Amino acid sequence: LNDHTSDQCPIETEILDLCNFDVPLPDADIVVAADILYEPRTGEAVARRLAEALLRGSRVMLGDSPGRPGRPSFLKELQRLFPGIDAVFEDTVGTTCSGPRNELICGENSMSVSTVPGTLPIAVLDLHPDSITSLNYVGN
Repeated sequence: LNDHTSDQCPIETEILDLCNFDVPLPDADIVVAADILYEPRTGEAVARRLAEALLRGSRVMLGDSPGRPGRPSFLKELQRLFPGIDAVFEDTVGTTCSGPRNELICGENSMSVSTVPGTLPIAVLDLHPDSITSLNYVGN
């Protein structure tokens, strides 16, 4: 995965405004979002975007640090959109970043950056499109 020139596993990325629902998500087999549930409004937007991806047949994966303020809003909105969805974050251990990061994301007290990689508690949500086939989508 680290070799972006490899034909074995081509990966494409795109930067977009999660809160601008006038622009649809690009087509993707897998949609990955990580470390973005900082605010309740963002959590709601991520839920809507991941619902959009699931409805199009994409697998979605969301990774985040436990205790982020946007996670309860994310889960509440996802439950509103897909009543009865089984969306559970699995706690696991990740690794801190040891390379350059954007200062807007990592302030001086950030626990996710270190000079030497270390362990960091994270949680991962992995949803497949078949997890919503029996659910009613409530929509916006």
